[in-house]
Amino acid sequence: MKKLELHNVQFIHTLEHFATRLQTQGASESQVYNKPNSVKEFLHYLEQKELTSLDAINQKLVNQYFEYLSNRPLQTKEGTMSSAYLLKHREAVLRFIEFVMSQENAIGHGQSGIQIRIDNTETNPITILLEEEIEQVFNACDTSLLGISDKAVLSLLYGCGLRRKELLQLEVHEIDLNKGRVHIDKSKTKYARDVPMTKAVQQNIEEYLFNVRNNMLDSYSEQTSFLITQRGTEMSNSNLAKIMEKLSQKTNLGKPITCHLLRHSIGTHLHRNMTIEDVAKFLGHRSLDSTMIYTHLKNEYYG
Repeated sequence: MKKLELHNVQFIHTLEHFATRLQTQGASESQVYNKPNSVKEFLHYLEQKELTSLDAINQKLVNQYFEYLSNRPLQTKEGTMSSAYLLKHREAVLRFIEFVMSQENAIGHGQSGIQIRIDNTETNPITILLEEEIEQVFNACDTSLLGISDKAVLSLLYGCGLRRKELLQLEVHEIDLNKGRVHIDKSKTKYARDVPMTKAVQQNIEEYLFNVRNNMLDSYSEQTSFLITQRGTEMSNSNLAKIMEKLSQKTNLGKPITCHLLRHSIGTHLHRNMTIEDVAKFLGHRSLDSTMIYTHLKNEYYG
Protein backbone atom coordinates (compact mmCIF):
# COMPACT_ATOMS: atom_id res chain seq x y z
CA MET A 1 0.00 0.00 0.00
CA LYS A 2 2.97 2.31 -0.61
CA LYS A 3 1.08 4.26 -3.33
CA LEU A 4 -1.57 5.56 -0.96
CA GLU A 5 -1.89 9.33 -0.87
CA LEU A 6 -2.84 11.41 2.13
CA HIS A 7 -4.70 14.68 1.77
CA ASN A 8 -5.20 15.78 5.38
CA VAL A 9 -2.52 18.39 6.15
CA GLN A 10 -2.36 17.52 9.86
CA PHE A 11 -1.89 13.84 9.04
CA ILE A 12 0.86 14.58 6.51
CA HIS A 13 2.83 16.90 8.80
CA THR A 14 2.52 14.61 11.84
CA LEU A 15 3.69 11.62 9.81
CA GLU A 16 6.71 13.61 8.62
CA HIS A 17 7.55 14.60 12.21
CA PHE A 18 7.15 10.96 13.31
CA ALA A 19 9.66 9.84 10.67
CA THR A 20 12.07 12.55 11.80
CA ARG A 21 11.71 11.45 15.43
CA LEU A 22 12.55 7.86 14.49
CA GLN A 23 15.66 9.08 12.72
CA THR A 24 16.84 11.24 15.61
CA GLN A 25 16.28 8.35 18.02
CA GLY A 26 18.74 6.26 16.02
CA ALA A 27 16.25 3.86 14.43
CA SER A 28 17.60 1.74 11.58
CA GLU A 29 17.09 2.82 7.97
CA SER A 30 14.54 0.05 7.46
CA GLN A 31 12.49 1.21 10.48
CA VAL A 32 12.62 4.84 9.37
CA TYR A 33 11.23 3.68 6.03
CA ASN A 34 8.81 0.91 7.03
CA LYS A 35 7.13 2.32 10.15
CA PRO A 36 5.90 5.54 8.51
CA ASN A 37 4.62 3.47 5.57
CA SER A 38 2.59 1.31 7.94
CA VAL A 39 1.26 4.40 9.72
CA LYS A 40 0.39 5.95 6.36
CA GLU A 41 -2.10 3.16 5.70
CA PHE A 42 -3.64 3.74 9.14
CA LEU A 43 -4.01 7.47 8.43
CA HIS A 44 -5.47 6.71 5.00
CA TYR A 45 -8.03 4.51 6.75
CA LEU A 46 -8.95 7.48 8.96
CA GLU A 47 -9.43 9.65 5.89
CA GLN A 48 -11.70 7.03 4.33
CA LYS A 49 -13.74 7.15 7.54
CA GLU A 50 -13.95 10.93 7.01
CA LEU A 51 -12.10 11.56 10.28
CA THR A 52 -10.16 14.80 10.11
CA SER A 53 -8.38 14.96 13.48
CA LEU A 54 -5.89 12.72 15.27
CA ASP A 55 -7.93 13.34 18.42
CA ALA A 56 -10.41 10.83 16.98
CA ILE A 57 -7.99 7.95 17.63
CA ASN A 58 -9.33 5.69 20.37
CA GLN A 59 -9.39 2.01 21.28
CA LYS A 60 -12.57 1.27 19.31
CA LEU A 61 -11.20 2.88 16.15
CA VAL A 62 -7.89 1.00 16.43
CA ASN A 63 -9.75 -2.28 16.93
CA GLN A 64 -11.81 -1.61 13.80
CA TYR A 65 -8.70 -0.78 11.79
CA PHE A 66 -6.86 -3.98 12.70
CA GLU A 67 -10.00 -6.01 12.02
CA TYR A 68 -10.03 -4.44 8.56
CA LEU A 69 -6.27 -4.94 8.13
CA SER A 70 -6.37 -8.63 9.07
CA ASN A 71 -9.05 -9.27 6.44
CA ARG A 72 -7.81 -6.99 3.67
CA PRO A 73 -6.79 -8.99 0.56
CA LEU A 74 -3.17 -8.66 -0.47
CA GLN A 75 -2.46 -6.71 -3.64
CA THR A 76 0.43 -8.79 -4.95
CA LYS A 77 -0.77 -12.33 -4.16
CA GLU A 78 -3.69 -14.30 -2.82
CA GLY A 79 -4.54 -14.37 0.86
CA THR A 80 -4.42 -11.86 3.68
CA MET A 81 -1.66 -10.28 5.75
CA SER A 82 0.37 -12.71 7.86
CA SER A 83 0.54 -12.33 11.61
CA ALA A 84 4.21 -11.34 11.27
CA TYR A 85 3.28 -8.35 9.12
CA LEU A 86 0.33 -7.53 11.36
CA LEU A 87 2.74 -7.42 14.31
CA LYS A 88 4.95 -4.97 12.41
CA HIS A 89 1.92 -2.77 11.70
CA ARG A 90 0.95 -3.06 15.36
CA GLU A 91 4.36 -1.84 16.52
CA ALA A 92 4.33 1.07 14.06
CA VAL A 93 0.80 2.22 14.95
CA LEU A 94 1.42 1.96 18.70
CA ARG A 95 4.62 4.00 18.44
CA PHE A 96 2.82 6.59 16.29
CA ILE A 97 -0.06 6.92 18.76
CA GLU A 98 2.42 7.37 21.62
CA PHE A 99 4.25 9.99 19.54
CA VAL A 100 1.01 11.90 18.95
CA MET A 101 0.02 11.73 22.62
CA SER A 102 3.48 12.75 23.80
CA GLN A 103 3.10 16.07 21.99
CA GLU A 104 0.60 17.07 24.65
CA ASN A 105 1.28 14.70 27.56
CA ALA A 106 4.44 13.27 29.09
CA ILE A 107 4.00 9.60 28.24
CA GLY A 108 6.53 6.95 27.36
CA HIS A 109 6.63 3.76 25.35
CA GLY A 110 3.83 1.34 26.17
CA GLN A 111 1.87 3.97 28.11
CA SER A 112 -0.69 5.21 25.59
CA GLY A 113 -3.44 3.00 26.99
CA ILE A 114 -4.17 1.61 23.51
CA GLN A 115 -3.88 -2.16 23.15
CA ILE A 116 -3.67 -4.14 19.92
CA ARG A 117 -4.00 -7.90 20.14
CA ILE A 118 -2.71 -9.95 17.21
CA ASP A 119 -3.31 -13.68 16.83
CA ASN A 120 0.20 -14.93 16.20
CA THR A 121 -0.46 -18.61 16.82
CA GLU A 122 1.08 -19.45 13.45
CA THR A 123 4.48 -18.37 14.72
CA ASN A 124 6.74 -20.70 16.68
CA PRO A 125 5.83 -20.77 20.38
CA ILE A 126 8.35 -19.29 22.79
CA THR A 127 9.89 -21.76 25.23
CA ILE A 128 12.01 -21.26 28.33
CA LEU A 129 14.21 -23.34 30.59
CA LEU A 130 12.98 -24.01 34.10
CA GLU A 131 15.29 -23.17 37.00
CA GLU A 132 16.36 -26.80 37.40
CA GLU A 133 17.16 -26.97 33.68
CA ILE A 134 19.24 -23.81 33.95
CA GLU A 135 21.17 -25.49 36.76
CA GLN A 136 21.84 -28.48 34.50
CA VAL A 137 23.22 -26.20 31.79
CA PHE A 138 25.60 -24.49 34.22
CA ASN A 139 26.67 -27.87 35.61
CA ALA A 140 27.53 -29.00 32.07
CA CYS A 141 30.47 -26.57 32.16
CA ASP A 142 33.56 -28.36 33.46
CA THR A 143 36.54 -26.82 35.27
CA SER A 144 38.74 -26.53 32.16
CA LEU A 145 39.62 -23.14 30.72
CA LEU A 146 36.90 -23.53 28.08
CA GLY A 147 34.43 -24.70 30.70
CA ILE A 148 35.07 -21.59 32.81
CA SER A 149 34.69 -19.45 29.68
CA ASP A 150 31.38 -21.15 28.83
CA LYS A 151 30.11 -20.49 32.35
CA ALA A 152 30.95 -16.80 31.98
CA VAL A 153 28.96 -16.75 28.74
CA LEU A 154 25.96 -18.31 30.49
CA SER A 155 26.30 -15.89 33.41
CA LEU A 156 25.92 -12.90 31.11
CA LEU A 157 23.22 -14.35 28.84
CA TYR A 158 21.08 -15.74 31.65
CA GLY A 159 22.29 -14.06 34.85
CA CYS A 160 22.37 -10.59 33.26
CA GLY A 161 19.87 -11.14 30.46
CA LEU A 162 22.16 -9.78 27.76
CA ARG A 163 21.23 -9.98 24.10
CA ARG A 164 23.58 -11.94 21.85
CA LYS A 165 24.95 -8.82 20.18
CA GLU A 166 25.36 -7.03 23.51
CA LEU A 167 27.46 -9.93 24.77
CA LEU A 168 29.67 -10.04 21.68
CA GLN A 169 30.24 -6.26 21.79
CA LEU A 170 30.94 -6.13 25.53
CA GLU A 171 34.28 -4.56 26.48
CA VAL A 172 36.35 -5.48 29.54
CA HIS A 173 36.15 -1.93 30.94
CA GLU A 174 32.33 -2.21 30.98
CA ILE A 175 32.54 -4.86 33.73
CA ASP A 176 32.57 -3.04 37.08
CA LEU A 177 33.56 -5.60 39.69
CA ASN A 178 33.68 -3.00 42.48
CA LYS A 179 30.04 -2.02 41.99
CA GLY A 180 28.93 -5.45 40.83
CA ARG A 181 27.36 -4.37 37.57
CA VAL A 182 27.74 -4.58 33.81
CA HIS A 183 27.41 -1.43 31.71
CA ILE A 184 25.71 -2.00 28.36
CA ASP A 185 26.57 0.87 26.06
CA LYS A 186 25.96 -0.73 22.64
CA SER A 187 22.30 -1.62 23.07
CA LYS A 188 19.68 -2.61 20.48
CA THR A 189 17.48 0.26 21.69
CA LYS A 190 20.37 2.78 21.48
CA TYR A 191 19.95 3.45 25.22
CA ALA A 192 22.66 2.46 27.69
CA ARG A 193 21.84 0.60 30.90
CA ASP A 194 23.58 -0.88 33.95
CA VAL A 195 22.78 -4.49 34.82
CA PRO A 196 23.43 -5.78 38.37
CA MET A 197 25.38 -8.99 38.90
CA THR A 198 24.52 -11.53 41.57
CA LYS A 199 27.38 -12.88 43.67
CA ALA A 200 27.39 -16.12 41.68
CA VAL A 201 27.52 -14.27 38.37
CA GLN A 202 30.29 -11.98 39.58
CA GLN A 203 32.30 -14.96 40.81
CA ASN A 204 32.02 -16.64 37.39
CA ILE A 205 33.04 -13.43 35.63
CA GLU A 206 36.05 -12.89 37.93
CA GLU A 207 37.24 -16.47 37.44
CA TYR A 208 37.06 -16.06 33.67
CA LEU A 209 38.80 -12.68 33.65
CA PHE A 210 41.70 -13.55 35.92
CA ASN A 211 42.21 -17.28 35.32
CA VAL A 212 41.18 -17.75 31.69
CA ARG A 213 41.15 -14.60 29.62
CA ASN A 214 44.57 -13.46 30.86
CA ASN A 215 46.03 -16.85 29.94
CA MET A 216 44.60 -16.67 26.42
CA LEU A 217 46.27 -13.34 25.67
CA ASP A 218 49.85 -12.58 24.80
CA SER A 219 51.57 -10.09 27.08
CA TYR A 220 51.59 -7.49 24.28
CA SER A 221 47.94 -7.94 23.32
CA GLU A 222 45.69 -4.87 23.24
CA GLN A 223 42.50 -6.89 22.93
CA THR A 224 39.65 -5.11 24.76
CA SER A 225 36.73 -7.45 23.98
CA PHE A 226 35.44 -9.27 27.03
CA LEU A 227 34.86 -12.55 25.19
CA ILE A 228 37.81 -13.96 23.30
CA THR A 229 38.75 -17.27 21.70
CA GLN A 230 41.64 -19.53 22.66
CA ARG A 231 43.73 -17.68 20.07
CA GLY A 232 43.09 -14.38 21.82
CA THR A 233 40.82 -13.04 19.09
CA GLU A 234 37.42 -11.43 19.46
CA MET A 235 34.64 -14.03 19.69
CA SER A 236 32.33 -14.18 16.69
CA ASN A 237 28.72 -15.21 16.12
CA SER A 238 29.83 -18.60 14.88
CA ASN A 239 32.05 -19.13 17.95
CA LEU A 240 29.11 -18.35 20.22
CA ALA A 241 26.77 -20.59 18.21
CA LYS A 242 29.20 -23.50 18.66
CA ILE A 243 29.19 -22.97 22.44
CA MET A 244 25.38 -23.07 22.49
CA GLU A 245 25.33 -26.20 20.32
CA LYS A 246 27.89 -27.90 22.58
CA LEU A 247 25.83 -27.13 25.69
CA SER A 248 22.66 -28.36 23.96
CA GLN A 249 24.32 -31.69 23.23
CA LYS A 250 25.77 -32.01 26.72
CA THR A 251 22.51 -31.34 28.55
CA ASN A 252 20.16 -33.05 26.06
CA LEU A 253 17.12 -31.23 27.45
CA GLY A 254 15.11 -31.56 24.27
CA LYS A 255 15.33 -27.79 23.75
CA PRO A 256 18.07 -26.27 21.60
CA ILE A 257 19.91 -23.82 23.86
CA THR A 258 20.18 -20.38 22.29
CA CYS A 259 21.07 -16.90 23.50
CA HIS A 260 17.45 -15.80 23.23
CA LEU A 261 16.17 -18.88 25.06
CA LEU A 262 18.35 -17.94 28.03
CA ARG A 263 17.14 -14.31 27.88
CA HIS A 264 13.50 -15.42 27.75
CA SER A 265 14.17 -17.73 30.69
CA ILE A 266 15.62 -15.06 32.98
CA GLY A 267 12.84 -12.64 32.00
CA THR A 268 10.20 -15.18 33.01
CA HIS A 269 11.98 -16.20 36.20
CA LEU A 270 12.44 -12.60 37.33
CA HIS A 271 8.79 -11.77 36.67
CA ARG A 272 7.78 -14.33 39.30
CA ASN A 273 9.06 -11.91 41.95
CA MET A 274 9.41 -8.59 40.11
CA THR A 275 6.99 -6.19 38.45
CA ILE A 276 6.82 -6.14 34.67
CA GLU A 277 8.28 -2.60 34.76
CA ASP A 278 11.35 -3.82 36.67
CA VAL A 279 11.82 -6.74 34.28
CA ALA A 280 11.65 -4.31 31.34
CA LYS A 281 14.32 -2.14 32.96
CA PHE A 282 16.56 -5.15 33.62
CA LEU A 283 16.28 -6.41 30.04
CA GLY A 284 16.63 -2.98 28.46
CA HIS A 285 13.19 -2.83 26.87
CA ARG A 286 11.99 0.64 25.94
CA SER A 287 8.42 -0.59 25.49
CA LEU A 288 6.38 -2.66 27.94
CA ASP A 289 4.81 -4.29 24.89
CA SER A 290 8.05 -6.24 24.45
CA THR A 291 8.05 -7.36 28.08
CA MET A 292 4.42 -8.48 28.37
CA ILE A 293 5.35 -11.84 26.84
CA TYR A 294 6.87 -12.75 30.21
CA THR A 295 3.51 -12.41 31.91
CA HIS A 296 2.16 -14.97 29.45
CA LEU A 297 5.18 -17.26 29.90
CA LYS A 298 5.01 -16.99 33.70
CA ASN A 299 1.36 -18.03 33.67
CA GLU A 300 2.01 -20.79 31.16
CA TYR A 301 4.92 -22.38 33.02
CA TYR A 302 4.15 -21.56 36.63
CA GLY A 303 0.41 -20.92 36.75
